[in-house]
Amino acid sequence: MLLLLYLTTTIPWVSSSGPKRRSAEEKPPNILFIMADDLGYNDLDWKDDTLHTPNLRELAFSENTAILTNSYVNQLCTPTRSAFMTGYYPFRVGTQNGVFLHMEPSGVPEMFPFLPENLRGLDYSTYLIGKWHLGYCRKEYLPTSRGFDYFYGFYGPQTGYFNHSADQYHRDLKRVVKGMDLFEESGDGNSIPDFNQKGVYSTDLFTEVSMSVLDNHNTSKPFFMFLSYQAVHPPLQVPKSYDKYCSRVKSRYRRIYCGMLTAMDFAIAMLIDYLKSANLYENTVIVFTSDNGGTVDFGASNAPLRGEKDTIWEGGTKTTTLVHSPRYIKKGGERKMLFHVVDWHATLLGVAGLNVDSYGDGINQWDYISTGKARQRRFQFVYNLDVHGSAIRDGDFKLILGNPDRKTKSDRNKVRLYRITVDPTESKDLSKSNPIVVRRLLSKINELKKYMHKNVRKPLSLSGSPENFNGTYSSYWCQ
Repeated sequence: MLLLLYLTTTIPWVSSSGPKRRSAEEKPPNILFIMADDLGYNDLDWKDDTLHTPNLRELAFSENTAILTNSYVNQLCTPTRSAFMTGYYPFRVGTQNGVFLHMEPSGVPEMFPFLPENLRGLDYSTYLIGKWHLGYCRKEYLPTSRGFDYFYGFYGPQTGYFNHSADQYHRDLKRVVKGMDLFEESGDGNSIPDFNQKGVYSTDLFTEVSMSVLDNHNTSKPFFMFLSYQAVHPPLQVPKSYDKYCSRVKSRYRRIYCGMLTAMDFAIAMLIDYLKSANLYENTVIVFTSDNGGTVDFGASNAPLRGEKDTIWEGGTKTTTLVHSPRYIKKGGERKMLFHVVDWHATLLGVAGLNVDSYGDGINQWDYISTGKARQRRFQFVYNLDVHGSAIRDGDFKLILGNPDRKTKSDRNKVRLYRITVDPTESKDLSKSNPIVVRRLLSKINELKKYMHKNVRKPLSLSGSPENFNGTYSSYWCQ
């Protein structure tokens, strides 16, 4: 049974319409959704030629690739991933404030069905390889309890690339807690730690596991694979063999970052070659995107945009997104219409064959992506609504209320207005010269706040300490 469950309250900008299945004669495509972690807006070699991403460049400029030039995500990992999985803005789900940490007894509320649950209802096999970051303290939060048939990866925000271990400072203990975070789930929340991969670089590991999973995939069914790479999130770690590709990068941190990026680029090429050799490529839709902007102190660049990860400036929220399909995209190139991560839920249901205009807060943009002709258009979206700062986009304008950066404590009630279409670097505040626009957009923010879900974040709990679970960040410790 398809779990297309709509909440009783719908946001004013989007109306939900009932889905219809595609005809039984049409074979639905496979979906390979690749998400980089903390990839800067400027961090591909056709934007910065000192970097080395030849395979992503080839993919981007293929005649079968649509480049979403106005693609937006949230400013941090957990909010973006919850928006992707649920189809709802984070402020509607309770994930608008920061990210889930190791030993945090939090998760996305179960009232929100996840994308793989809906795709399983369409007879898809569903796989998640890599980063989860949507809660793990109890069985009901685990990937295979939220619609994935199989999971291999890590639950928290980050781990070491070689030792797959994470350090978490705990205030009550006044010390750092260390534990391994690498697990396999084969169904129904049954989580097993993998102690045997120490020394294996995670980018290579997750790529190999992806190919192994597809080796065993029943090809009579389509698959949805969410390959959620750890790269290029800190810590900055990469095999020495990648140094030679980044010799023109002057900054030490950016040189390591470049190597991590190149390793991911090569891994993606290997996976696409595998799809071709396994006769899966022609009927697979491949998406490449990032979960948020990059962190400048760790080698990333979001130039020429203002801001970085964990800010609601453009540099924290605008990303490079590619959609490639030899069968469904015959004439690629730029797609300039606004696209937000909440749109993926409805859009991928459209890829899978549902005649659905919208889901949650997102709209189905598959027709536009595949043909360049829009059946419906997005004119507005929410960057985020939070006690620290909020921002919305409405046509050409972006209004920011409060702090664009959570680290900043001043300017809590400050209003900024930018015409993003002519000022993408957010250099000229127009709020004083456009009072009517400001009043209209502030009114929208106040209206949207009526739909805000209580923040689901909770304090860390020693119940989840790896010291209780053989040195691992295991599940089954909260109610």
